[in-house]
Amino acid sequence: MSATKKPFSKSAYVRKTEPLKAVHEYRHAPAHRGSDAQRLRVVSVEPDSLASRVGLEPGDEITELNGKPLLDVIDFQFHSASIGRRMTLKTQNRTITFVRREWEPFGLEFESIEPMTCANQCVFCFVHQNPAKVRKSLHIKDEDYRLSFLFGNYLTLTNVDEVEMRRIIDQRLSPLYISVHATEPELRARLLGIPEYDGFLEKVERLSAAGITLHGQVVLCPGWNDGTNLDRTIEDMVHQHPGVASLAIVPLGMTDHRKNLPKLTPFTPDIARATIAHISPIQAKLKKQLGTPFVYLGDEIYIMAGMDLPPASHYRDFPQIENGVGMVRTFLKQFDGAVRAARGKKKSAKGTVCTGKVFFPYLKQSVDRLGLDLKVLPVESGFWGQGIGVAGLLTGCDFIRALKGKVHGDFVVLPSESMIGDDYLFLDDLTIKDVERELGVEVIPSGYDAGDFVRQMISR
Repeated sequence: MSATKKPFSKSAYVRKTEPLKAVHEYRHAPAHRGSDAQRLRVVSVEPDSLASRVGLEPGDEITELNGKPLLDVIDFQFHSASIGRRMTLKTQNRTITFVRREWEPFGLEFESIEPMTCANQCVFCFVHQNPAKVRKSLHIKDEDYRLSFLFGNYLTLTNVDEVEMRRIIDQRLSPLYISVHATEPELRARLLGIPEYDGFLEKVERLSAAGITLHGQVVLCPGWNDGTNLDRTIEDMVHQHPGVASLAIVPLGMTDHRKNLPKLTPFTPDIARATIAHISPIQAKLKKQLGTPFVYLGDEIYIMAGMDLPPASHYRDFPQIENGVGMVRTFLKQFDGAVRAARGKKKSAKGTVCTGKVFFPYLKQSVDRLGLDLKVLPVESGFWGQGIGVAGLLTGCDFIRALKGKVHGDFVVLPSESMIGDDYLFLDDLTIKDVERELGVEVIPSGYDAGDFVRQMISR
């Protein structure tokens, strides 16, 4: 896969990641909530597609399809799916009649969906823990069933109203990724910072009964939603299986910028080990009962506990890999295959490879197998604080601080997960070119696949 994230629109970026979802972030997206129709402006047209055949061009705005206004790109995809039927669409300046052929892609890329925003005040919300000066988009809390369907963003369902529920069911927007956190009504309300229970379980049951597949997550907050509360949450979600197909448990993240927020207990190695001991027998029981462990722990929990990761077979089809569940195991498996394919090839690279402190032991062990003159460096987060150890949240300033005057070799590899867009923008608004200028050596993205990384290193 290309190391460059493909632009989704002028205000958003998308990168496709295998084997599952996509990651997307808005730079300047307005915050709103509502079901009003949004402008469908064409960004690009694929060659040899239906859109190209009928003369659609970048800049066109589609206002109607078969005489009906369109809510968004999903609405367009749903209503334009008919094969062999005469359809009519209107743009800002013309009417186009067409018939879609079997297997013919429409071939349009639209400007981004404006995100519906969240009214919850979750006690662990990462947005509330931002440093004082970050770009406005990092303060946007999206709660959008469309982004859940398209990109795997998590939503609580709290803010999803009846009209949206009907649309999810009618248009088969499946799978969806939902934030569970707790199912006991009073505890859920406290965790989400809402005045009263939001009818979560009833919504889940309704969606599940309608054939919508759901994948849930629990952000585990020690002393809040663990222990017997976690047992109840798991039991309630298992009751909705197979509609609820999996449940991920991930540790809360705490930055150094928590001000005037509820007191939370940091996730520690001891808590991580206790969590594994608590969940492992539940997983074994559910595997016998359902044929799947159903409950999956985030990689960070095993790493923090100093325990071995489960084998690849544990994760089955890796239903929550984008949530950091099975991501390390996937990397190690891909790396093995890439190393075997690279045997016998010339090896002369000399450089520095960076990652976050969580993934560092695995990356170093893997890189050492290549037999190259590569130094692997764990980078700590000065931007968010020492409680954050994942590579995806490292900033340009973090890399400059860690590497200035300490670069080994003639190039530096930075994790692609920490950047977005064709200009490789970091969360602190520096770009890869800014880092390169400060360090005085070539800086390259790692790629999103272990195979890409190995091939880059072997070919240097």
